[in-house]
Amino acid sequence: MSQTVFATPFIGREEELARLSGVLERARGGEARAVLIAGDAGVGKTRVLDEIAARAARSGTTVLTGHCVDLGDVGLPYLPFTEILGRLAGDERFTAVLDAHPLVGRLLGAGTDAVPAPGAAGTPSGGEGRLRLFEGMAALLADLSDVTPLLLVLEDLHWADQSSRDLLRFLLSRGFLQRPAGDGPGHRPAVLASYRADDLHRRHPLRPLLAELVRLPAVDRLELRPLADAEVTRLLRALEDRPLPDATVHRIVERAEGNAFYAEELLAATGSETGGVPSGLADLLLIRVEQLPETAQQVLRTAAVAGRRVDHDLLRDAVGLPEDELEAALREAVGRQLLVAGADGGYAFRHALAREAVYADLLPGERSRLHGAFAALLAARGRRGETAAERAHHYRASHDLGEALAASLEAADHAQRVGAPAEE
Repeated sequence: MSQTVFATPFIGREEELARLSGVLERARGGEARAVLIAGDAGVGKTRVLDEIAARAARSGTTVLTGHCVDLGDVGLPYLPFTEILGRLAGDERFTAVLDAHPLVGRLLGAGTDAVPAPGAAGTPSGGEGRLRLFEGMAALLADLSDVTPLLLVLEDLHWADQSSRDLLRFLLSRGFLQRPAGDGPGHRPAVLASYRADDLHRRHPLRPLLAELVRLPAVDRLELRPLADAEVTRLLRALEDRPLPDATVHRIVERAEGNAFYAEELLAATGSETGGVPSGLADLLLIRVEQLPETAQQVLRTAAVAGRRVDHDLLRDAVGLPEDELEAALREAVGRQLLVAGADGGYAFRHALAREAVYADLLPGERSRLHGAFAALLAARGRRGETAAERAHHYRASHDLGEALAASLEAADHAQRVGAPAEE
């Protein structure tokens, strides 16, 4: 029901689609299953869900989709489930099933008044009322699966309200997944739920629920990895009617790092003269940066000037924070999955485009000052041949052209000694 129509062909993900198709077949045969689909923003979770939903619908399965929405601290209770019930209410095939579950029907209308307050006339109070509501929802979905093969799709669980998380926990641990098949044709519901892995910081409320659910025998986890370079190339060729120069394709593939959304945004900006991160994509990348405390943002800005990767000691000296404050800031950045800690004690941006967006957001004077700081720190470290090219870059970006020239000559000498004529 209500699948998105995409203008481009579906590319890649054959293994993932085969696995999800198997889940649907098992559900049609009487074995209820759920799959939690994880992936970074833009990697293609919605595209995969829409593709498998379209295939399910063509085979006669009823697809019910509910979306979680980021409403900050003001969450609407049961929002994805009220969306699903609203779709059911609009289909006369399911009128009798809905009428048989009047308590669940009270969720229709989706809002803070959708569920009667505890103690209201004819309504059980407190936990008993919630339990009856949860049992009613489980019974409704189980009864629906007796009428039709059923696929339940829940998108963006990282934004789910607490009530929706509680209901999902019940459905998967004690609800319809655990119920025996009825007297109908033997269909069982299948559940596919997606969430952004890169949004799950250490204190995110979804994390304990996921840890609990993946231990259930009927629940699997599927991680959507970045697309292969060849698949991103095919995507770019399919998106653009005009022939694309190989150099353009190679550059986009290199920068997108397997993320389909990033590739599309970069392709759309190929006519831009700036060559930087497209503004829409930069805004998306910077949202998570701006959610960090100011000290952690300061550390990220400094790290962005160093490049994709930076040594801990070099970052500490450049940012000028006490060790405990730096470690707390780094923990925040790593927890938000913006930085990745390396085995060698350094840190790297999880995605190169995130680093580009943070770097582009620096003020000109701030950028020049930080480049100068890194150049001075590298110069004070010795090993002048190995760091000469890096120092030249930082000196040039800090507008110290004399030192940039001297470091460039050192870099050329070093390249000549190690047998690298192109770099020389």
